[in-house]
Amino acid sequence: MFGLISTLAEILSSHWGRLLDGRQISRDAKVARHLVRMVVALQDLCVRGEQLLVLAEKLLDGEGTPETSAEFTGLLVRQAREVADLRSLLDDSKDLMATIDAQLYLDLAPLADQKSGLLTRWGRQVSLSEFSTTTLFFLPADDLTRLIETGRAHAGPDGLDVDRTAYVAAVADSIRHTRAREVRDIRLATRSARDQVRAEIASARADLTRAKDCCSTLRDATETAVGPEAMARLRHRLLP
Repeated sequence: MFGLISTLAEILSSHWGRLLDGRQISRDAKVARHLVRMVVALQDLCVRGEQLLVLAEKLLDGEGTPETSAEFTGLLVRQAREVADLRSLLDDSKDLMATIDAQLYLDLAPLADQKSGLLTRWGRQVSLSEFSTTTLFFLPADDLTRLIETGRAHAGPDGLDVDRTAYVAAVADSIRHTRAREVRDIRLATRSARDQVRAEIASARADLTRAKDCCSTLRDATETAVGPEAMARLRHRLLP
């Protein structure tokens, strides 16, 4: 899951300049509003992700209470809900963004496609198990890179093409291999398995650091493009 967040932030960052063209002020304001919403959503996922890792460490080390387990599962469900909301936001924004950068949604499709995107697949994984490493960390970085490249080859303006068989099969195969070596319940991990999970937690924290760095860059670039006063108004509108 942490790799998904980091990858999404990096894709948005790579397209940011073209989305904020100072020569098109009126359209930029609308684009900026969507971009700021995405940045805020990503930042919230990073904060919640770090909280999940802290709780996971407690459960892994046998320090967790039933209340800790309940807090972990509640936070995980909320994270899945917020990931689904971000996926919907990306989908709602695709037509606007395509008018400025047609390649953006093609790059995002393997993540954001409603039926088969990796964000959707992670949400399904959450419903299958709560304490497994597949749910917490999802797919290895090399698998994510390969699947995104495969998905892009089948992406169109509306998401993944109707003929998405090769992509869906590749995702299913990767998830199957990941589950075959997963720790099914981090609360019951053996000593050797705990070392494996700690390594994955360290990797997840590195993913969160990259995502947070991208968010800071995206926020600063947006403020530079639209100006501090407009940025302040955008932030105010996003307050609950």
